[in-house]
Amino acid sequence: MLNKINTMDPSPTSDDFIRHLGDDWIPDCSIEQKPYVGQLFPDVDTSFTFYHRYGSLCGFDSRRSTERKNKLKKTTRKYFLCSRAGSPEDDTSEDLSIKKRKTTSAKCDCPAKLIIAADGNGGFFVKKFIENHNHSFAGKGTMQFLRCSRSLTEFHKRFIIDAARLNIGATRAHAIFKSMIGSYENVGATVVDFKIFSRDIKEYIGKHDADILIQKFKDIQTSSDNNFRFEYKTDANNHLTQLFWADGVGRRNFEVFGDVVSFDATYRTNKYGMVFIPFIGIDNHWKSVTFAAALLEKEDADNYKWACEAFKKIFGSSVKCIVTDQDPAMKIAIEECFPGVKHRLCMWHIMKKFPAKLGTLFCAESPFMDKIKNFVWSDHSSIDEFEDGWNNVISEFELSDNTWLKEMFALRSYWIPAFFNDEPMVGLIRTTSRSESSNFFFNHFVQKGDTLSEFYLCFHSALEKQRNNNGLLNHKDDLMPIPKNKKKIEKDAAELYTKTMFYKIQEEITASCGDMVMEDMFVADEVKSLKLRDPFLKNKTFEVKLNLTTHDIDCSCNLYTRVGYLCSHSFLCLSLSGIPFIPRQYVNNRWLKRAEERFSTLVLSELSNLNPEEDAKRTKTRDCWFEFQGCISDASGDIEQIDFIHKSLTVMRNHIKDHSKLGDTAPKDTSISDFIGLKVVEEFTILPPNQSNNKGCRKRIVGAAEKSLGGKKRQKRKCRKCKEFAFHDSRNCTGQS
Repeated sequence: MLNKINTMDPSPTSDDFIRHLGDDWIPDCSIEQKPYVGQLFPDVDTSFTFYHRYGSLCGFDSRRSTERKNKLKKTTRKYFLCSRAGSPEDDTSEDLSIKKRKTTSAKCDCPAKLIIAADGNGGFFVKKFIENHNHSFAGKGTMQFLRCSRSLTEFHKRFIIDAARLNIGATRAHAIFKSMIGSYENVGATVVDFKIFSRDIKEYIGKHDADILIQKFKDIQTSSDNNFRFEYKTDANNHLTQLFWADGVGRRNFEVFGDVVSFDATYRTNKYGMVFIPFIGIDNHWKSVTFAAALLEKEDADNYKWACEAFKKIFGSSVKCIVTDQDPAMKIAIEECFPGVKHRLCMWHIMKKFPAKLGTLFCAESPFMDKIKNFVWSDHSSIDEFEDGWNNVISEFELSDNTWLKEMFALRSYWIPAFFNDEPMVGLIRTTSRSESSNFFFNHFVQKGDTLSEFYLCFHSALEKQRNNNGLLNHKDDLMPIPKNKKKIEKDAAELYTKTMFYKIQEEITASCGDMVMEDMFVADEVKSLKLRDPFLKNKTFEVKLNLTTHDIDCSCNLYTRVGYLCSHSFLCLSLSGIPFIPRQYVNNRWLKRAEERFSTLVLSELSNLNPEEDAKRTKTRDCWFEFQGCISDASGDIEQIDFIHKSLTVMRNHIKDHSKLGDTAPKDTSISDFIGLKVVEEFTILPPNQSNNKGCRKRIVGAAEKSLGGKKRQKRKCRKCKEFAFHDSRNCTGQS
């Protein structure tokens, strides 16, 4: 008995399965879409495409099978089968010693097939067509899982690549794509298809990883950005061990904002365990800016020395100050490579160690930390004032014999602000928080399983975002901020400085109008001298001197020396002297609007794509997408307009299929190369890095203190013995009961 299944409702009920088990199933579709005996085709591929499309309409998959050839190796007969043809036993192994996973077989000896034979004129005709199946067909809810309904289009692949640049894996990318399309049925591919394409990218890169990246850098340097510079080093076996790079924009930013550089290593950014080190500074918006980046095989002095020498070679000049943590390898490298540069240790890292070195309970409940911080963090203390204050606090709490405190005091010239007050712009960065913040930012874009090539694409995406944010701030600088104090000098600052810096200077101007106490004022030899007591700085007294002829000004607080803009004491002195503008010798170029464009000597070439043809194609594709979005928006829910758009798109798609010069599928390697913009070189010249064993490659050991806190800020609790809220309980309470 033949049971015709209507394709409009191809899913039978459970009773139908039982009733028709073993019966034949015949797909029901239009005559034009169904093969027939004697039908002519120009070649094998066209005939299979027709049968494959027939199967997708009716709810079954098809596959190529046996082929017969003549003595000239030309195909004379070809078999196309239903994907469920064959016996389930064909998928089993007789070797019982092999451990097998639980699986199923789709084969059920389905007899459906299409046989074509050569017609003698170079074409083929249908010799035999069996349309009967012995199984039900996929319905509306399961059609999406058939192979004929799943194919990664160019849009899918581009979406997966773009998502990977933002550290979005294949699984999340598939979920996002579903949300964009509306349902899983309309995605056109399963999450496994997305994962397979991501896997194919890694396989395509393979052992050519280092070669691909170095070749890309060379192409960028010669074709896209002639100011791009990079350095690399290999070991005796030609494995990549160190890599340093900086593009034209980074080099230009360093020329203007490279007063102080901070760098800190971060981990888990690539599959080789190499250490990633971005070199960070502060731009004219008081935001972090990336100058360059490095990948190192190890965290030792030799690797850091190489990175420092590469930095000097590429940027051509040294910096005024370098801020790092207490890594001894960094200290050795900086002292050797930058002998005349101030090396500043991160204050935050050192202060964080106090509870661990002196006792958590002692630091939490005694006033020691509050007293020591008054001298450690003060920007206005002299060296003598700091040393006296430190020694007094240490003696008060009887900590003179503590070895670690002695070591930190011996290193005071590396981390205490009093030792940096006379160095221009060195007060910009006091901790590595800029570097750690940038590391956190970059880690949103990369993941530990990335190849070097994938890592660079993700790094470049992160850099684009950082620079886009900078462009937005530059755009906002065209808007004039509203003055608060209605002073001419405030308006002068608004016209000169970026908006962020203007607000900082506005705070100083506002403070100059506050409750400062003038203890003395006199004029001698055209120099006005003021002695001011500042209530906002713990009533500390400062001396200001202004040359009434040259407008040279100097304040003992040294704010201008440390960060490059005038203090409230200087603004008060200017106001009392009737000077309505900021003396131009104290207008630091690095804080002005569009400083990187105005004051850099590096001429940037117009950035271009390495492949102009590919760039043009992407631009046109983007324009088509925006045009389509505009059509949908203009239709605004009008069903007639939407129907017109759908019919027009159908006509255009059929026209494209009929006149397409491309095959149905491009070679996999060529397709991946076009999408990621990385091409495999024919011969190995540089081998990928060896697997490193740095800190980020292993599971981090969590200490007892961190476990007890559970990642949260420690809360005080009420002691049952002393009845106070403190960091102890009745077991270790030292109070009286």
